[in-house]
Amino acid sequence: MDDLLIAMTVLPGLAFLYYIYTLDKFEKEPTDLLMKLVGFGALCCIPAVVLELLAGNILDAVLDQGTMEYAFVEAFLGVAIIEEGCKLFALKKTTWTHPAFNYRFDGIVYAVCVSMGFAILENFFYVFEGGLAIAVSRAITSIPGHGVFAIFMGIYYGNAKEYLHRMNRPVKDRSLRMALIIPTLMHGFYDFCILTEDEFMLGVFVIFILVLYYFAYREVKRMSKDDHRIYY
Repeated sequence: MDDLLIAMTVLPGLAFLYYIYTLDKFEKEPTDLLMKLVGFGALCCIPAVVLELLAGNILDAVLDQGTMEYAFVEAFLGVAIIEEGCKLFALKKTTWTHPAFNYRFDGIVYAVCVSMGFAILENFFYVFEGGLAIAVSRAITSIPGHGVFAIFMGIYYGNAKEYLHRMNRPVKDRSLRMALIIPTLMHGFYDFCILTEDEFMLGVFVIFILVLYYFAYREVKRMSKDDHRIYY
């Protein structure tokens, strides 16, 4: 890969991460922790690929390729829940008990770090095969897509940490479940629109990502403005 391709592979993810980092107004997170999260996010690609290959083999055995049913199951169960589950696992293992996790917005920063690590490594696989056109396309869609899924994961993850310290276990547990469910539904529908290879669904895809990006931008700005300490 030449320098331009490498830059197009790496820089969109780092730019997204830097933007979220600048919104963390009250207490910046330790650099070593953020780097560890990015690294663990990249490592998540390995189990995700293995599980996706396994899921693909199972799907091939029970459903016909090229059908809507196949695309739906592949999108939601063969890709989305696997990738978002791997990300959440790395996120929780690394940060749940970390003393720096003391503001609600920290959950968003951490989730985006993991997601951008995942997305950047994934990008190398696609760009190596597809070249500059794929790099540009993924910079506009896939990288911010992963980032947006992470924003919503981080919102619920931060809520879960707050309700842990409020001694409200039911809300904490529900928030942790939503930290997986909401990004999985978003990711699944995102992939389903593409996998159908249907013109109408591609139109739905464009509308979906524009609406999704708008709500993610609005929510992350609101969370940044209204951020508060979870515990002292």
